[in-house]
Amino acid sequence: MGSVLRSEIAKCEKAELVAALVTSASNQLGTDAGGVKFTSDVRAALGICDVLIDFSHPKAAIDAALMMYETSCRTLVTGTTGYSATEEAALEKAANAITLVKSGNFSIGICVLENLVRKAAAALPKDWDAGILDIHHNQKKDAPSGTALMLGRALEAGGQSITPGEIAALRHGGVVGEHSVFLSSNMETLTLTHTAIDRAVFAKGALTAGIWAAEQDNGLYDMRDVLGL
Repeated sequence: MGSVLRSEIAKCEKAELVAALVTSASNQLGTDAGGVKFTSDVRAALGICDVLIDFSHPKAAIDAALMMYETSCRTLVTGTTGYSATEEAALEKAANAITLVKSGNFSIGICVLENLVRKAAAALPKDWDAGILDIHHNQKKDAPSGTALMLGRALEAGGQSITPGEIAALRHGGVVGEHSVFLSSNMETLTLTHTAIDRAVFAKGALTAGIWAAEQDNGLYDMRDVLGL
């Protein structure tokens, strides 16, 4: 994600890469990241950027959000998933003092799918069965994905109940991301599916969110806010 995000920034007239972060153990440390050197110094990076875009892991995202209290950068866009309930609450609490855009998926298509799922759940009888299938590459650690959980919340927002056992996750091969929501009665099934073809779709969406967030007040936002949906 870092590589495709840097590529999207290089093509964007409204954004400039000023820092690229890796862990202190990374073999990329000190090498060229596209006009800047890879660094592990989060505080220094926050001192020179307007927006931090994060695709890492929960602790790193939370630490960066808290560090923003003491730096000039006060805007965080994060696509990191796999938070515990406690970690998620800690991150979202930080939105009282910073501008936080948090989403399990920055694809425009997924954002539209989320709206369609909510509307379908609201329109259909509540005795229909619901299920979600979440397919990703074999290196993805969290299962179900943040996107699958987001779609589950969309079902619930539409009045349709879904249990954790009704969300199935497959991790195999190099699949970028595929999510299907199934709503079924005894006589018919409605299937809503989104397939990500290129990982750059997530980077492009996150960059769009970052440019938008730079102009917003403190608070917690998601991709629906960015797109005005």
